[in-house]
Amino acid sequence: MIVMRFWNAGQFRRIVCLLICAGLCMATTLPAVAATGTQRPAQASTAETVEDTVRSPGPASAETEITDDWPPVFGSRLFTGAFSKQPFAGFNPDYQIMIGDQVRVQLWGAIEFGEVLQVDAQGNIFLPKVGPVEVAGVRNDALTQVVERQVKRVYRSQVQVYANLESAQPVSVLVSGFVRRPGMYRGLSSDSVLYFIDMAGGIDLRRGSFVDVRIQRNGAVRETVNLYQFLLEGTLPAVQFSDGDAVHVGPITNIVGIEGAVNNGASFEFSGPSISATEVLAWSTPRPEATHIRVRRNNAGEVTAEFVPLTDLGAVTLKPGDRVTVIPEDRRQEIVVGISGEHGGVKEIVVPQNTKLEAILDQVVLNDRSHIEAVQLFRESVKERQRGLLQQALNRLEHEVWASRSSTDEEASLRLKEADLVQSFIDRARTLEPQGLVVLGESVTARDLYLEDGDVIFIPRKSELITVAGEVNFPTAVTWRSRMKIKEYITKAGGLTRTAEPDDVLLRRANGEIEKVGRGARPEPGDEIMVLPRPNVKNLQLGKAFAEILFQLAVTTRVVTGL
Repeated sequence: MIVMRFWNAGQFRRIVCLLICAGLCMATTLPAVAATGTQRPAQASTAETVEDTVRSPGPASAETEITDDWPPVFGSRLFTGAFSKQPFAGFNPDYQIMIGDQVRVQLWGAIEFGEVLQVDAQGNIFLPKVGPVEVAGVRNDALTQVVERQVKRVYRSQVQVYANLESAQPVSVLVSGFVRRPGMYRGLSSDSVLYFIDMAGGIDLRRGSFVDVRIQRNGAVRETVNLYQFLLEGTLPAVQFSDGDAVHVGPITNIVGIEGAVNNGASFEFSGPSISATEVLAWSTPRPEATHIRVRRNNAGEVTAEFVPLTDLGAVTLKPGDRVTVIPEDRRQEIVVGISGEHGGVKEIVVPQNTKLEAILDQVVLNDRSHIEAVQLFRESVKERQRGLLQQALNRLEHEVWASRSSTDEEASLRLKEADLVQSFIDRARTLEPQGLVVLGESVTARDLYLEDGDVIFIPRKSELITVAGEVNFPTAVTWRSRMKIKEYITKAGGLTRTAEPDDVLLRRANGEIEKVGRGARPEPGDEIMVLPRPNVKNLQLGKAFAEILFQLAVTTRVVTGL
């Protein structure tokens, strides 16, 4: 008996990506690159970008990702090229003189001397008639005193000494981790960590961390930098770089989104399993009119919300993936409803909670082309529910495909090819987004439906066309005729394809209702005919599950796809 192994293609891709990331993280040191001269060195060649090959592991524990609907990442404008264009060779009192640095020495009085001297391999500068002066390791603010003490061993009086660091040592630093262009970059030992990250294109906003930046030397961490301290307080640790040092940007940890009545709405990052709401709101600085927060949490796929006064934030903790909206008191009991489609009024309206659909429809400004009888309602909670049900169905199908058993080698080979084909379909289906449509129909009681925050009311445009989609040779729109049947509309669309299932024809009414009808039915203006594909599988049980998913996709996403 031959048993086919279960292998998830998504898991395989994630393992490959993690191995690539691990390889980047291990490359923390490179051989030193010699450089001399007083001019700033040119940029070295960068490593090939891995932006398209390394996928983000996502914030830890929450498995959330910064998608386009999230507020912008806090600090997203930090790396725009300004740091890489402005070198820093100014006075840093804590800077320690290094081999290769350029030091200007001025002597006047009993002896006249003025030159720029390079610190040699022994850590010395050489002064005529004085000899070598050891300056390597000397703090910048003590440089003059060290040189003066050595000079006055020879000239005890009538000699004045001045010494100044002219230019820092050129260095090559490896920038790795979640930046846009990992690679080796040239700079000066006095440059900041911001300079080298900026040279590497900045932090990858979807994957890189602003709170976990490590500076490493010979594999050991010298300094951990939290860029929030620079963004919020203007402080940055002064780090002196050496040739072969590494700057590593870790993966993003956990995030919460803050938006609404705040001056600094953003997606904020934190470490640990949770963070105080008071601390995060201090970063976002609520506006004077703000009185409450609304926290939306995603618990195992179920979205919940709670209102909390700003005065009671002491006990509130936020977890990865939470979305916080800061609101004024007069909006606490109100919801926002969108209005789209064929109308001439506003696109959003704020109404009290417990408002019914009918109250909104009475306010909508209609025109001659508004098909108010076919009004539709789209709801986020329904969309999430549809997404969950679809994923469950796809998971069951995936399990049935890869858990099937074969009795012969030939049968196993055929099933493997079939399984690969079905897996490709499953991967495509996972990317489809349900619409979250609430079918209202023609019932009078539908107008008594209570609205939820984020609902979108869609008013279709009156149409004299019938759309024919799915498994037809030429998907198109056909002018409606009262006597034409579905079969005739399909004929005008080029007829059925070879992969079509003639008995699986759906009729989507203008108001969103779905009917599975025979080909003799007559559609109405604005309707859509969808021809489903025939399941191209040998296993009858698998074919039944596949057909159910095709129907579910057509109903929830309006997309007809086959193997």
